[in-house]
Amino acid sequence: MSQELATLPPVGESINSTAEAISAAADEVFRLRKICKHFGTDPAVHALIDIDLTLRRGEWLSITGPSGSGKSTLLNILGCLDSPSSGSYMFEGIETATLGEKERAGLRSRRIGFIFQSFHLLPYRTVLENVMLAEVYRRHTLRQRRERAMAEIDRVGLAHRAEFLPIRLSGGERQRAAIARALMGSPSLLLCDEPTGNLDSRNSESILDFLSQLNGDGMTLAVVTHDQMVASRGSRRVDMRDGTLSERVDVAARPHRLVPPQATSAKLVRSGITPPDLLAEALAGMFARPLRMALTVLGIVIGMAALVATVGLTRTAGNRIISQFDQLAATELFVTARPGVATGTIDPRAIPWDAPDRLGRLNGVVAVGLLSDVDVGSALVSASPVMDPTNQSAFKLAVRAGSPGLFRAVRADLAFGRVPDAGHSTRRDRVAVLGPDAARRLRIAGIEQLPAIRIGDHLHLVIGVLRDVVRKPELLGSVVIPEGTAKQHFGLLGPGTVVVETKIGAAYLIAEQARAALRPDDPRTLRVQVPQEPRRVRDEVQTDLNVMFLLLGGLSLVVGALGIANITLVGVMERTAEIGLRRAIGATRSHIAAQFLFESASMGIVGGIVGASIGVLIVVAVSALQVWTPVLDPAGCDRLGVGGLSRLARRPSGTGRSFASLAGACPPRSLALLFRAPPADGLLATGLVSASGCQERRSANRKPLRAHRPWPSG
Repeated sequence: MSQELATLPPVGESINSTAEAISAAADEVFRLRKICKHFGTDPAVHALIDIDLTLRRGEWLSITGPSGSGKSTLLNILGCLDSPSSGSYMFEGIETATLGEKERAGLRSRRIGFIFQSFHLLPYRTVLENVMLAEVYRRHTLRQRRERAMAEIDRVGLAHRAEFLPIRLSGGERQRAAIARALMGSPSLLLCDEPTGNLDSRNSESILDFLSQLNGDGMTLAVVTHDQMVASRGSRRVDMRDGTLSERVDVAARPHRLVPPQATSAKLVRSGITPPDLLAEALAGMFARPLRMALTVLGIVIGMAALVATVGLTRTAGNRIISQFDQLAATELFVTARPGVATGTIDPRAIPWDAPDRLGRLNGVVAVGLLSDVDVGSALVSASPVMDPTNQSAFKLAVRAGSPGLFRAVRADLAFGRVPDAGHSTRRDRVAVLGPDAARRLRIAGIEQLPAIRIGDHLHLVIGVLRDVVRKPELLGSVVIPEGTAKQHFGLLGPGTVVVETKIGAAYLIAEQARAALRPDDPRTLRVQVPQEPRRVRDEVQTDLNVMFLLLGGLSLVVGALGIANITLVGVMERTAEIGLRRAIGATRSHIAAQFLFESASMGIVGGIVGASIGVLIVVAVSALQVWTPVLDPAGCDRLGVGGLSRLARRPSGTGRSFASLAGACPPRSLALLFRAPPADGLLATGLVSASGCQERRSANRKPLRAHRPWPSG
């Protein structure tokens, strides 16, 4: 037992050795143990190999070595910008290898200052703003930040240049401003990367003297340099060769002055940025390069305007085409007599002469007319009283009798003249209207000379010539006379066909009611023909239009997105130095991404609003020029990423009304901006419909059609 006690050191010596170890640890700024860093795996590039290095407070460590020896990699690890592949890096008693990105950013933001060869002063910020930038990621108040920045600027002798832009400073003054930024917050270590590399000899000497003064005041420096004169200023010097470190003993180096250990907190504060600072940095970044910002916004405006205009014009044209199908296919029906079951003959008196009045009382009927074939036997139609043996002057033309409402029911378009009215039929006037083909064969080009034609021996005055008809194309080559005239001179016994034009969607309902309205005593004697709706063709056309809409809209979106992405990428590449600076002063990748996203989002919102407005104006202008109803489909816009238009259109006040007022300013035919709601919302969900469109859709959705009696009483 006594022998064991004899081998133990004295109590005083044990306490002294423990105190010395604690003091040595407190005196160290950082300690590297077996630090290795390699890049890649096939094969791996070993940038640092088993680096052991300790730096005490108040030392000036000069790191020298040729290019490619690993100096920059070592500097990145010392500045907590990168992590070692293996080994231990203790900074003021904190193991940095186990820290997360925000903890490492907080450590370098508060305890490490960076001085660069190229200064890295933001050119659009004043000296004061550049120095204040060092505390942006420390969540300090603006007033305290300004006071500390002015104190550091005064310390480096640039108080009279605080409001100057870097472009107005000399090289030495720029480096002094960068040193002031690095000194913000009293860091424990200054990492200097070739601090005099871009300076002349006079400014280099001035900067080195100032760094010596800082070191004399207790600041710890680690300087990477190729300049032997700069390296000789340090109290220690190490050389890097092929990733390895060797200590160099320099007799001329000035001795290290002991600095009392500083009280440092072992608690790390994460790096962060407040929303006001994020907003200020984003706005400053955008307006720092106004031309680039303008080009970016212009690209967004062009892309969004092209997208909205393409969507709107395609939908407008598609709506125009589909509406033609709806108006023609589902708005007409024809009533004729049915052959008898027993005799197989048609009763010429099956349709009453007052059929237009009876059917006109049904809700949903727009126009009704009677059309009958007139039997003129072998009589020819001629216009010239002179017999010309070289040219034919008499023709076998179809003669038909029509009621006054026939021309409206077939949507006749007059080239010149007029159509017969009820008075012509009542008086049995010998007047006629010619189809364009019949007029051309009879060589009648106008009615100024009161031309007349002969139907057999009967002379008829031509009062009008048709240009075209939408229904019953056989009228284009016919001679049309009044019903009363046909009854009086050609023995017409009854109408042959009833032509009915209905409102959109009412044709089938009117067809159910027409026979009872015309012949309540025997509806089976009549046959109602409703043309089959070309649903298949309509659906195919609709599908093709939708595909074209998606392709054109998608193409516009892709082109715009590529243009915007290209401009944004160029902008980011132009700011790589700024990104590196922000990373050095404490920004994390998420902080950089948040700032760039905020800038892009701000420019995107402004450009999107302006571009969408221009696109809407283009749609309205083209539609006004073509006398169309402009259509912007929110459902289609949602599929292409413009869903805001849908919500905008459904809003009952504010911006929604501004679109309505914009549409009301267009001159032709009560032109309005129609935002088509999805089917579940109904046709009139938005209320932004033109007067004519509103009337057509309201009539199509009515249900009182079935509430009417099948035929009028009395």
